[in-house]
Amino acid sequence: MILGQNKEEQLIHHMADDTHNFYFMINPYFPTPKMITKISENLSHLIRYYPSSQEIISGKIQKVENIDLPLIAVNGSCEAIRIMLQQNSGKKLVTVPNFNEWEITDYIPMAYDASTREIMDAIKKNDIDLVCICNPNNPTGFYREDIQTLVDAFPKVKFAIDISFIDFVSKTIPDYPKGRNVILIKSLGKNYGICGVRLGYIASEDENYIKKLLPLIPIWNINSITEFLLDLISDHIDDYESSRIKIIEGTGRMIEILNQFPFLKVFPSKANFVMIHTKKHLKFNLKNCANKTGLNQHYYRVAYNKNYKDLKGLIYI
Repeated sequence: MILGQNKEEQLIHHMADDTHNFYFMINPYFPTPKMITKISENLSHLIRYYPSSQEIISGKIQKVENIDLPLIAVNGSCEAIRIMLQQNSGKKLVTVPNFNEWEITDYIPMAYDASTREIMDAIKKNDIDLVCICNPNNPTGFYREDIQTLVDAFPKVKFAIDISFIDFVSKTIPDYPKGRNVILIKSLGKNYGICGVRLGYIASEDENYIKKLLPLIPIWNINSITEFLLDLISDHIDDYESSRIKIIEGTGRMIEILNQFPFLKVFPSKANFVMIHTKKHLKFNLKNCANKTGLNQHYYRVAYNKNYKDLKGLIYI
């Protein structure tokens, strides 16, 4: 928070696309300038006319994401999480800290880095119906390798897995967990650099589950500009892949720089951001994690920025 600023000014500060914005997890390389120009050239038409149906837009997401599961296109992961959680009245286990939207209902907290056995024991002890895991975790960047093991061990328990940052785990994107008890939720804003237009999806092998959620979605919940962007992404997959690799490599180098400061504890990360702990008050534009369960004002999330080398000076400000 910047002292003397009202809430609107603070929001503008955090969202400013300046050279030293380490607050939001964005893709600075995508969409490409050519794609932005294409949107501008078609803006008049896109504003005036309706988008396609949910079925068509969902099909476009399947193509872009190379996923063959039944899915629903949603207005970002926030809409997906709320719809999904509100339709589940059973007992929930949520790994924490987490994206705050996962904590809108009563739940049993579980440490984000809990062992496989600890999670299994908690599911049994508390008679859990739904396990919610952000993988990689936000804000820690921790990536769990055991989710398929958990899914297979509890076929009657649903697992809601937020894979919004999975594209940054490695140069080869990991397989998502499989099973009719798996619900995948993904924001497409972070990886494709389109947070402002709001797009994501809910997917599951359980087609009946998806069909039950479909009536909860407005007939047009995805706008024409977003749909047009989907078409452009489909035509620029190579550009996206290049941007994704740049971010993975750049985040690794950013972590190397952060590790040079003896007063910072740098947490391992498999995402396009990294969590740090320090008693020093950091004054540049980054996310303070004081509002995250289990954390305090000494924890920060540093999102990837292509000017990450400037951190050498910013941390000393």
